[in-house]
Amino acid sequence: MDKNFLKVIFNRKTQDYSLVIIFLLVSSFFIIFAINPSLKTIFSLKKEEKDLTQIDSFYEQKISNVVDIQSRIEEIRDDLYLLDKAIANYPEVNSFFDDVKKAMDKNSFFITKANISNINLKEKTKTLGKIELQIEGKSSFENLMNLVDDLFAQKRLKLINNLVLNRDIDSTNSSQLNVFMVIEGYFL
Repeated sequence: MDKNFLKVIFNRKTQDYSLVIIFLLVSSFFIIFAINPSLKTIFSLKKEEKDLTQIDSFYEQKISNVVDIQSRIEEIRDDLYLLDKAIANYPEVNSFFDDVKKAMDKNSFFITKANISNINLKEKTKTLGKIELQIEGKSSFENLMNLVDDLFAQKRLKLINNLVLNRDIDSTNSSQLNVFMVIEGYFL
């Protein structure tokens, strides 16, 4: 090799540039293969932490809802028997009719015709069954309003599905109304 070439290579100025170039190559290699994956890992872990924080808050909300529902159930546990009274397990037509009759007698409702329909006593279904009681009778308006209040105050769930009020043309304001109503009762 040429001595001049070796002098140029091992010159102090060349050695400084060589060290800088080697340093830049090593640091580039280190950045690409050591720091870059670490940075990617850090950012992915930050994203995962954020996602897990959201999931944690979601589950905490669900757990608090379950605890709230459980506390509500404990509060009403003593009143669960009312649910059995509100919707009977069987049609219990006699009991249903007796409840309606008691309310009508209490409020001076005079029954002229009563008919129970829309009930199937043979088949046991897994859906909510209903009894329809069609009643025609006479009552004053005030007594009829009291009757409706009494029917809804009873423990067994009832619904007045149809209510028709008529008054004779010849009658006075204080006369009795002709009433037709359909009362529904429910059973399981």
